[in-house]
Amino acid sequence: MSDKEPVFVKKYGEIAKKKNSILSVGLDPAIPRQRDQNVIPTEERVNFMENIIDMVSPYTSVIKINRQYTLGLTIDDIRTINKQIHSKNMLSMSDHKLGDIGSSNESAIFWFKEEEFDAFTFNPYSGNVLEATEMAHKLDLGIIVLTLMSNPQAILQKHAMVKGKPLYQHIASLCKEANSDGCVIGATAHVESADILEIKRIVGDNTLALVPGVGAQGGSADTLLKSFGTKTMVNVSRGVIYSQSPGEKAKEIQEMLNGLL
Repeated sequence: MSDKEPVFVKKYGEIAKKKNSILSVGLDPAIPRQRDQNVIPTEERVNFMENIIDMVSPYTSVIKINRQYTLGLTIDDIRTINKQIHSKNMLSMSDHKLGDIGSSNESAIFWFKEEEFDAFTFNPYSGNVLEATEMAHKLDLGIIVLTLMSNPQAILQKHAMVKGKPLYQHIASLCKEANSDGCVIGATAHVESADILEIKRIVGDNTLALVPGVGAQGGSADTLLKSFGTKTMVNVSRGVIYSQSPGEKAKEIQEMLNGLL
């Protein structure tokens, strides 16, 4: 275990300061056969994402690509998108929610690097947070661990107990031990101020909070911003990418977050 600030955390701090933005824009490009609303033409996922990247780049520090919405794209497609993200002075995250045994994790992390991502999200269900963090850091990749999600079913992360503590606190402790780059902490439903403060107490000052649920899902980042400050990464997906003017919407959210900070 090291108390040294991880490489990805340092990169994010530098870019967020330069861009004056703690906004992450999530790319979730759905096609018409998936659902009725918020869709794009089937063959235009790459072009759609490239256009969004261009429009939001002045106001955004991170682009988070939801792996579940980009299945079927080639490695060349992903590399092209990531090269564009980097050319706009932003970081790229694979929202993969990886969670497997060590050898499988190692293979996935190898390919994240080949695809030119800067970080990825990780599901700690298998318990091997330390091992996965060591694998990620060996390749200079950041790892953001799902810690307290805000979908209704994830309340089990508060109710389930490990060694006398709620599961989410146990996960936070694993992140601290491993010196993982960040925790995913939801901004809606059962996630309360006391939970956020406890996670911050456990992980300390070198850990990012990736905050989904703001925007179309109606969440508020107030307590998270007060706790994690500029080490907060607020992600908005549908509320930006399917708006009439994604660039203007990203700017509006950037200014709102800076006002809260």
